[in-house]
Amino acid sequence: MSHRFQGKKAVITGAATGMGYDIARRLGMEGASLALLDVNEAALLNAAQALSAHGIVVKAYQLDVSNPQAVSNTFSKLIEEFSGVLDILINNAGIADFGSVETTEPETWNSVMSVNVNGTYLCAKLALPAMKQRGGTIINFGSIAGMVGIPNMAAYCTSKAAVIGLTKQMAVDYSKLGIRVNCICPGMIADTDMGRQILATDESEDMMIKRLSKYPIGRFGKPEEIVAVVLFLASDEASFICGSTFTVDGGMTAL
Repeated sequence: MSHRFQGKKAVITGAATGMGYDIARRLGMEGASLALLDVNEAALLNAAQALSAHGIVVKAYQLDVSNPQAVSNTFSKLIEEFSGVLDILINNAGIADFGSVETTEPETWNSVMSVNVNGTYLCAKLALPAMKQRGGTIINFGSIAGMVGIPNMAAYCTSKAAVIGLTKQMAVDYSKLGIRVNCICPGMIADTDMGRQILATDESEDMMIKRLSKYPIGRFGKPEEIVAVVLFLASDEASFICGSTFTVDGGMTAL
């Protein structure tokens, strides 16, 4: 295991379970001090305890990223804990819902936008002042759903397209300050809460064959394949990469 994040301070949203936890664990194992943010307090505390057992320096903060005042209060606390410095922000928190424009209710639309778009914006807004001290990197989670149309996911597709656009805009504003902003757009990652949620909408054999036919590589992705890209983009090895959208999708968007 390398130590490429030794001395770095990292914040991960949606960090209690799944992809967020895997990202946090890998960053911590490679030397980063962590601030874990998640709306699920019980799962968050379990995650922090598990990481601490591996000798990782970690703090846990229960947070709804769509709540502006809560985000402001939480970032004030964690940046103080980090002695005013922040190097890495992983905007991983996100939710999905299902429906066309006609069938999606306004409250559902607003909820998806509040977490996926507003949460990304709010966390970045509060992280940027601390990053200006010595530069940093922000990695936003988009989705291939922000690049192609996915049936019955009007709100989710729109929210992830917005995250891609925000990433490019932030890179233009902040790269000259040594702050790199990039976006990862995963394809279907079956072994995650969101992957299972999407696959559960139709578990028939015919639908599974149809879904897999969209992936030239012949399979869905694995969490560790996304985590590897996150760690690369967060590292100094990616020092000339900013404003980019990385599709990690087994060739799905190449069709």
